[in-house]
Amino acid sequence: MGGFYKKYGLVAAGILAGLTVSISASAEPVSSHNWQGLYGGLALGGAYGKASPDSTITAGNPSYIVPGNIPLVNNALQKDIDGTDLTGSALFGYNVQKDSMVYGIEADLTVMDFSESTQHRANYTNPVNSFRVDNELETKFTFSIRPKIGYSFGDAMVHIAAGPAISRFKYNSRFSDTTGNNPNASFSDTKTALGVSSNIGVNYAFAEGWSLRGDYVFNYFPNAVDATSTLVATGAANNNPINHETDFISHNIRFGLIKQF
Repeated sequence: MGGFYKKYGLVAAGILAGLTVSISASAEPVSSHNWQGLYGGLALGGAYGKASPDSTITAGNPSYIVPGNIPLVNNALQKDIDGTDLTGSALFGYNVQKDSMVYGIEADLTVMDFSESTQHRANYTNPVNSFRVDNELETKFTFSIRPKIGYSFGDAMVHIAAGPAISRFKYNSRFSDTTGNNPNASFSDTKTALGVSSNIGVNYAFAEGWSLRGDYVFNYFPNAVDATSTLVATGAANNNPINHETDFISHNIRFGLIKQF
């Protein structure tokens, strides 16, 4: 993950530095910035996302998965799904400044291409046969509205913010084994989930109406997946309910260019 941030963080910093130079050439210097008013901007970043499934398969009556194998299957269902992606964000907000204190609210639409999977193969307690579980999770965006509070040092400001977030998740899961009984527990689910988003950032006004921002955004969705399915086998008894559950977190480090109106 460190190499990912190093590579793309330098790219983002280079782009923003170029924009800063071009804008500064035609802008008046800032002596003491007032952060009050409407603003909007764009940011580039790199995010690490992780789903931590708490999915479980339970015994049925009759049961295809015998009790001794249930912990083995649960272990496979609960493997983390994680990865890193580039992110792009559009920001829009409003600040009110009173002396050095800055209060505001900000809308944040962040797009990414998180599409990660995990595969786990293991033997049953009878090692003659084995099983495999494939899980996949996708999400393309997060939208949040965060009230924030900051402190101005003149041309620099630090802020923290937290608020609700919404995202959409697509989940796929498949179970198979080598017994010849043709078990099939393929399952797909798409869900719009609610979560929370928090943010801490540093802002620097380098020209009249323009500022740079570096920030860290943490998103948490406690119920990205919450659904059930049933394992079906054509060659044996089949009554194994599967409860699919997972949360999702993301850590996004980004650099942005902000225009104050």
